[in-house]
Amino acid sequence: MLLADMTWPDFDARAHQSLAILPVGAVEPHGPHLPLGADTMISDYFARRLAADIDAWIAPTIGYGVATPPQRLGGVFPGVIAVSGTTFTNLVTEILTALAEHGAFQLVIVNSAIDNLSFLCEAARVVTSAFDETRIMIVHWWDVVGEPFRNALAAETGVARSDDHHAGMVESSLTMHIAPDTARPDLVDTDPMVSIARRFSYDVFPLPEDAATTSGIVYTAHKASAEIGARVADRVTHEMATAVRLEFGIDAAQV
Repeated sequence: MLLADMTWPDFDARAHQSLAILPVGAVEPHGPHLPLGADTMISDYFARRLAADIDAWIAPTIGYGVATPPQRLGGVFPGVIAVSGTTFTNLVTEILTALAEHGAFQLVIVNSAIDNLSFLCEAARVVTSAFDETRIMIVHWWDVVGEPFRNALAAETGVARSDDHHAGMVESSLTMHIAPDTARPDLVDTDPMVSIARRFSYDVFPLPEDAATTSGIVYTAHKASAEIGARVADRVTHEMATAVRLEFGIDAAQV
């Protein structure tokens, strides 16, 4: 299932016969309660579940992404290891190009870092323009989980959608489920600044002092739990597989 584990004859056969998945993440702070690699862990997790569901194979993960603006991180903290948009676009473009050159024309990118989105779309545009047979789908877990599900979860927990974004309840719950040994639930909602730090719907550089937090908790992770994470994970896996089958014409009976 993993490209890195295949011999070249194995890869040559699978590249032409089945769909490829490329997980993409980031290395950046997610408050004091989640690991720096949470985005990458989530992408790896859903790539594995998707591959098992639709009989696909997985290319090595791109673990570095484009830097998230400090507003969404709650300030500037150690641990942001990012690449420029140009470097990221070129990297993804060259990986997708190499896969296409080897006959992997059906590709799904599983992404978990929102600031990668535009650059992934540009890479996909370039590659699909160069290879007529290539079809690339870019999917993000927070989109396929569905609005009704998220709204129901907000009503159940009392955590408003406006308070549930980066490192918030849902992402924290997912990480607690996927990688419980890396999460620190005891540090959730420990920052007194989170209730008074100014929020705004645009980006300003450098970040205004009244928008910074002391720990990187911007959105509340209150009520986060591994149990909620398991429910989110199952929902995302189902919806992601359904979307991939639709876009690539995969019959459920074939897998």
